[in-house]
Amino acid sequence: MSTHEYDNNMRPDSEFIKGNLSFLARENKCRLLDGRRTTGYIEKYFEDSAIFRWRITKYEDKGSYWDLPAESVTRFQFEKDSNQLQENEVNIIKEKINKYKEKLHIEAKENKKIKTEAMIEEKEKEIKKWLQENSLFIKNNNKLNFNSKKGPSLLARDLEEYMKFKDLYDIEKKTAEIIVLNPKSGEWIKGMEIMLGEMGLVSYKGKIPRTKDIFSGLGSKNKRYKYLIHRLAFVRAYFNLLNIDEVVVYRGMSNENDWKEIPRTFLSCTLNYEVAKDFSDFKRESKYKISYIAKMTCSVKKLFMTYFETNALNKQYKEAEALLLYDRKITI
Repeated sequence: MSTHEYDNNMRPDSEFIKGNLSFLARENKCRLLDGRRTTGYIEKYFEDSAIFRWRITKYEDKGSYWDLPAESVTRFQFEKDSNQLQENEVNIIKEKINKYKEKLHIEAKENKKIKTEAMIEEKEKEIKKWLQENSLFIKNNNKLNFNSKKGPSLLARDLEEYMKFKDLYDIEKKTAEIIVLNPKSGEWIKGMEIMLGEMGLVSYKGKIPRTKDIFSGLGSKNKRYKYLIHRLAFVRAYFNLLNIDEVVVYRGMSNENDWKEIPRTFLSCTLNYEVAKDFSDFKRESKYKISYIAKMTCSVKKLFMTYFETNALNKQYKEAEALLLYDRKITI
């Protein structure tokens, strides 16, 4: 995949063992079972939440970390001489995992959606006025270049200044950075998904929170609600000022496993066809069982975040990403 760094000389899978709970010992080296076999190590295990920290040691995110549920260890492969936990230690982890197996379903109700959409429309009008008065991107009559893999810096500046104006910059920065790194790392994005369900925009189907502070401090429900309203309204506002109602997005994917349905709140797509192709591998002899490229035309009202206005989406990755609110009509 030319969009990302890749090691053509990576070691073969035969030199590793597939992960299980016994391998959740500190300092154990392991590789993620992604297409690039990204390397890292187990840095820490959090007993209260049954979450482990995986520190990345290769490629664009080297030095960063993911916080993942203990059961996700099966998504990794370990060195054959890795340390292993004792049976009683594994049993304790299993008990914690069972504690958090309870599922949470928040149906997106139409009456709540109507109320939320009315609030977004109200804020959109305010933001359009703010952009007309403060945006150099709008004042200079700039246009969006859908052929570029890098978003316009002036528009990213507009979002940053607006979020600071509304005292939402810290929550915007944290949300964008986690989305770039891995939306499933920790529970910050899970908190956003739960809120979108309560707001009637996208049903939430997942597990209960594992961390007690998911809705405290910066992540309180009031702050998340305010952020989501302004975030959605900002994207709609600048597209409206540019007279754009719909965008064409692509999604490319290759997977070493079989098809399975995944409950979603967000759908990661790209506005660049070449990027979508880089995510797909149609070679008959490749290791991937499935691969696809999809093209969709969607309303800007389905956009939550794009690389056009989001600086974090233009740093280590040039994926021309667009994050959509998932719709049941989309069956990927």
